[in-house]
Parts: sequence; structure tokens; C-alpha cells
Amino acid sequence: MKKLQSILTEDRVIKTGLIMILISAALFAFPELNLIDLKEGADISFFFTSYLLSVVYLIVVLLTKPKRLAYWALVFILWFISAFALNREMNVFDTSVPWLCVAICVSCGAVILSAFADRFSNAAKHLLIFFLGIAFLLFLYYSLYLTSMYIIGILAAIAIGISLHVFAPVALAVTTFIIIRRNVAGSRSLKIALAAGVFIPVIACALFVWQWRGINKQVNQAINHNILSEGKLPAWVVISQNIPKNDIAERIIKANLVYKTANLQDNWFWGNFHNTSFDEPLKHDPLVVIASIFSTQTNLEEHERIKILEAMYDSRHKAQERLWGGNKLTTSSVITNVKIFPEYRMAYTEKTLFVKNHEERTWWGGQEAIYTFHVPEGSVVSSLSLWIDGKEAKSRLTTRAKADSAYKTVVGVEVRDPSVVHWQEGNTVTARIFPCTATEARKFRVGVTSPLKLQGQQLTYESIYFDGPPADDASETIQVSFSKKPALFNLPGFEEINEGVFTADRKYQPDEEISFAVVPLADKPFAFAGSGYQLKEYKPQFTMFDPGTIYLDLNNSWTNTEFDSLWQSIKNKKVYYDDGGLKRLTDQNKTAVLARAQKLNFSLFPVNEIRDADNALLITKSTQTAPNLNDLDDSEFQKRLTTYLATAKPIRLYNVGTKLTPYLKALKEMRVFVYDDGGVQKLQSNLAKHLFLKSQEDDKHVVLDQSGVMIAQTADTTGSNAPDHLLRLFAYNDVMKKVGPHYFDKTYVQPDIIKEAEQAYITSPVSSLIVLETQADYERFGIDANKNSLANASMKSSGAVPEPGEWLLVLIAIAVINFLVYRAKYAKHDL
Repeated sequence: MKKLQSILTEDRVIKTGLIMILISAALFAFPELNLIDLKEGADISFFFTSYLLSVVYLIVVLLTKPKRLAYWALVFILWFISAFALNREMNVFDTSVPWLCVAICVSCGAVILSAFADRFSNAAKHLLIFFLGIAFLLFLYYSLYLTSMYIIGILAAIAIGISLHVFAPVALAVTTFIIIRRNVAGSRSLKIALAAGVFIPVIACALFVWQWRGINKQVNQAINHNILSEGKLPAWVVISQNIPKNDIAERIIKANLVYKTANLQDNWFWGNFHNTSFDEPLKHDPLVVIASIFSTQTNLEEHERIKILEAMYDSRHKAQERLWGGNKLTTSSVITNVKIFPEYRMAYTEKTLFVKNHEERTWWGGQEAIYTFHVPEGSVVSSLSLWIDGKEAKSRLTTRAKADSAYKTVVGVEVRDPSVVHWQEGNTVTARIFPCTATEARKFRVGVTSPLKLQGQQLTYESIYFDGPPADDASETIQVSFSKKPALFNLPGFEEINEGVFTADRKYQPDEEISFAVVPLADKPFAFAGSGYQLKEYKPQFTMFDPGTIYLDLNNSWTNTEFDSLWQSIKNKKVYYDDGGLKRLTDQNKTAVLARAQKLNFSLFPVNEIRDADNALLITKSTQTAPNLNDLDDSEFQKRLTTYLATAKPIRLYNVGTKLTPYLKALKEMRVFVYDDGGVQKLQSNLAKHLFLKSQEDDKHVVLDQSGVMIAQTADTTGSNAPDHLLRLFAYNDVMKKVGPHYFDKTYVQPDIIKEAEQAYITSPVSSLIVLETQADYERFGIDANKNSLANASMKSSGAVPEPGEWLLVLIAIAVINFLVYRAKYAKHDL
């Protein structure tokens, strides 16, 4: 430390340069910290300040004699920082990936520390030379990357020299080379340290390129083989199943969508621009750029790449169709209001979100906020509100087609206020809000009706989380209330403000689980429109079943132990697996079949190929990610499945585990399966006893197996305080059951199904919620006010709703009461 202080005292030019570098680096980092909301134009102000510092220090160095190499090194570091500050306004490098940011900081630090190399210990100097070797490669890469801009940089230098920033990397590369040469001269050990600093990155890059080429080749071969075999699945599905799920494969699929590549056919590195069909900023990764030079591009179309990203990397939200940009939006605040009905094993959650636009001025009407809400299994959206001019506007429910048409017309053409919520597969819904302007935070609310999860003698409430405008810095106010306060539960960080009402103020937390002891079920029905909806305990019933044929749905989620254990119980039966077609599994081929299957990232078992469903058992184990049913549209697989579903008998499905892929989950919701789950031992026990779970659903009953309850539609219309969510959950499950046979051919959009969804006021494949700005807008698109409907759910919408005929009796009663009250009042006056 004393040596460093003496150097700074002796050499004020170095001291001045270090101070300016610290200031410039701080100005560059300040916008990344998001400590305050910066005004538009702040980035360019920070750049000009950094640029001014670099020019001032350059003048200082030019006026100083003698000129040391260390001075020039600091000059070029200042110019390098200024170049990256300018990059925010004039995009050249794109967003650097994390490892590149670290490499830039380490390289610049090594060049700065080289000014003090003669004061370092021997070990420290070897380490410095190692990092200088890395720095030289990095600056050399940037020098080559910017070659196409050198001529422009020289010609445009007359404009206050800003374009000269393109020469900062080459200046640093030359300076670093000279520093290295001077320091390693005559020292064999330092040359070895330098060789390590150069060759380790080169070897790492070579390995990356080698793996890139291998996976690239695998992708193209999969496409070719799928074409030759006339595969039933689209080529992108086969690729998603078979390529390794790692960072290199992800970068290959994202090449030109997210990661910049070298385009040798179009002005060297220039010519491919960011495609807005995938909502992720374009990134700069030198490994990807270099690998793209030494490898041909895959034969995948852009839409196929996006499908692979959706299926393999949970990127559905980023692939949502956008009418307007949303890159300046954040979620600034979240209000969560939860009402839990333990005695009904369900909950209602309202999420009120504030969306903030960080642009100083909003051009072209504002930005579009798109949210994907992930809801617990069996949940349904039952309310939507949008605040327009400071007032809450509640949604109307209409067909999905009408809602979509109205939203696109109003947003895409007329640029005015709407919001819409659509049902999606995989327990998700999408919400769109427009416009989000810089003048105020946009406010909207989504309400979700959910069944609670039963585990042993405990019920668990699972929270609703979202993908959308970042909520990293969002605050959250959460309130949890119980219709009946249960025993044995704990809410750390919450304060009980009233009996059974708890609140907390905190940073937004997407994951929230609240567990408590099971309470006795309420048996009072909810009555509406001539029917009652009553909750009953679901007690699994079994029927005698000895499968004649077993089908195994194999993928990489199966372990050798599970498979070998199960095989002992089923090897004496006819067992089939899918390998582009159903094939017999035997003692002789089972090891090889499992080894191949364990390379599959997911599976899509062709349930349409199962024959004699009454005597068949399908056994599956699910991976985390897989395509949705809707992703398979227009494929041969989908066409055959469509034909099958129209007349399909329920298939017995046993899931080894509790999670299902989106594909199987959707089919389960549509009642394609008689479903049971658990471990291998439970399955073996049932097989030995010749038992399988019996379906207890019909037109009047739906089962919520995750909650251990059944909702029955009855003729009992006795008024009670039962929540209206009983009807909402019954209708959702009933609608999904009716939609199933015609999900692909879209003929499920039938008046009776639409009427059922409208009565319960729920989103579904046939229905969506929409808020428009004016009554005239609703009339123009034929979206009528919902009649004989539960309307938007709310925290107060529990208890029986009067029948349409009962409203007259209610009004008569009110009139009679008023008459008697006023008569008594006037009688007193007469006295």
C-alpha cells in the first residue's frame, strides 16, 4: 500500500488518470444500479461526461513530458469506457453476456495495474501477466469485430471525434501487446504465465466451437431423418426431444433471435437485426460469434426455433405475439389479496399490479404490458379490472374470438384503452394491458379462483406468480384472510390485524405457500339459476381391472431403479413403448430401449394408437418441460389425435410422480384419462390386486382430486353463505370436459358451452375477459353486458345469489318494508 501511495504522490498524471477512470466507470455503472428513476436522456449525458473526461486526460498526456506507456494505457481505458457508454445510444456491441462483462472488467483492471507492475511481488506479477494475456485476446477480438466501422470512423471523425471510439479496442490491443513484451522479456516463467493466459481461452473457445458444430450437425440430421421417415411429429419436436439441454444448445437455437452471429455474406458482422418476434434483448457473446464463423447455420425456420425454446426452455411468455413494445416497462408494485375458504377447500386471489413506463415521453400511444400468470392446477380466472382515468372498469365476458378481435383493433389501429385475459394451456393465462404511458403507473387487477391442495391431513394454498415486466424491485402488500380461521398454521412476517385477517408489507415474493390443518367440509350448497352446487368429500373408489396391454411412456425422467422394479411386475404382459410407432418391449431389448429413452428431453405418447382402451393401462413419468397441445397444430400427430379424441373412450393413466407435462395435463383436464398417481410401489400393489381407480364423474359431478373433493350439481337451491366459487370451479371443469373431443378442430365453440362459461363468468378455451374504454366500443364489437351471470368475482362475492324470479320477491319485500316504515313515521306526525 505504501508503495502505491508513493507512486501516486510521485506521478500526478497517473493519479489524475485513475481518478478520471473511477468517475467514468461510476457514471457508466450508475444506470445499471436502478437506485433512482433516471430521466430520458440521462445515458447520453453520462456518455458526454465520460467523453469529456477522456478528451481532457488525452490533452493532459499530450502536454506531459516524457510520455510513459502507462499514461497511454489509461487514456485508452477511458476511451474504452466512453465507447461502451456511447453504445447505449448507438448500439454496436449489443448487451454483453455475464461472462463477457467479467472479462472486460478483469482485462481493464489488468491493464491499469500494469502501471505498477515493477512494484509487484514475483507471484503477483505472474498473475498479472496471465490476465494481460486474456486482455490481449479480448481487445484483439473487439478490434476484429469493429473492422467494418473503421472507414466510417475515420470519415466521421470530423464531428467532434466521437466516431474515433471504434479505434479504442485496437489501441488497447497494441498497448497491451507492448506492455506484455516489455514485462516478459528475459523471463521464461513469465512467458509460461503469458502462454497460459492466451492458450486457456483459446482452448476453451475451441471446445465450444467443437460442441457447437456437433449439436448443429445433430439438429440438421434430425431434420433430414424426420423428412425421410415422414414423421408424424414436426421436426422441431424431434429436435427438442433429442438435442442436449445445455447452454450451447440454447445458444444455437437462439442464434440470430437473441445472440448476434457473424454474417459473412452481408458486410462482415453487420446485417442481421434483432427480430421482435422473441421478446429478449439481443446479446453479444464472442463464443457464439466465433462459432458461427466455423459452422453452417441450422436448417430451422424462425418459428421452429421459437417453438423449441417454448418447449425446452420455458420461454412461452417471451414468444407471445406483441402489438407494441414493452421494453421500458416494470412492475412497480403488487397488491395481493387472498381469501381462503378452508371448509370449502378453495381460495380466491386478487392480484392488483401497477405497471410503470420508464420513458420520459411516450411515443405512439405508449407500450403494451403482457403478463403470463401461472396458476395452481384446476384454477380459473374469474375477474378482471382496468383503471381508466382513475376509475375502476370491470370486465365483460365474451367469446375468445370476439375479445381477441376487439383488443387487436383497439390497440393495433386505434391506440386506446383495453385489457384482455385469455386462457392458455399448462395452468397459465395471459393478460394484456394497453397503453402504459410515462405519465402514471397503469393499474389492473386479475382475480383467480383456485382449489387448495390436499396433502395428508394438511391443506396448502399455492400462490399465483407471473412473468412479465420485471418485478425485481417491486414492493408487495399482501393480505390473507380466512372464512374460518384454521388451526396449526404459521404466517411468519405477517401481522394479525383482525380475527383471521393477516397482512404484511414486503418486497414482492412470487412463491408463497400457506399450509394448515384440514377442517370439516361445509355441506351447504351455493344456489344459482335453478341449481345448487354442493361440496362433497371425494373418496377414491376402485374397480376390478387386470390390464391386457401396458404402454410405457419413457423419457429421461425414468431411473434404472424405477424401471427395473416396475418391469418385474409387468414383464409377463404385453408391454409396448413408442419409438416412432408402438413396439413390443421384451427382456432382450429393454436395456437398450431404456438407454435410448433416457436421452429424450420429453415424450409425447401417441394415445390415439392405444387399442382396446378398456383393457389398456398407460404408465408415464413426466419431465418438467414439453410442448403444449396447441403447439402441435397442423401436424400429422395432431390430425390423428383429433380423429381419435372425437370418439375416444377414457384411458387409464398412472403417473409415477405428481407432475404432468403440459401435453398430458391438458388431456387430463379434458377427461381423456381415468387418472391416478403415486410411486411405483403403489402401482405394483394395485396391479397385484387387479385394482384401478374408478371414475366418479358424470354430467352432475366433477372431481377435484388435488383437493380431495367433488362438486355435485343438485336441485337443492336452499340459500346459504357458500362461496360462488363452487359454481365457477364446477363450470370450468365441465367446460374442459366438453371441449376435449373437439379441441383441435375448434368445433367446441358451441352456444351451450359458451353459455355455461358466461353463467359462471370464467375464462376458458371458449371465453375471455375484456375491458374496453367506452360503452360504444362494446356495442361496436357486439360484446353485450352479461346477463344471468355471476359477473366479476370479488372478495365479497360469496353466498347465494338470488334466483332471477327471486329478485321480484326481494324488491316487493323492500317496498313493503319501506311502506310500513314511512306509514309509521307519518302516523307519529299525525299524532
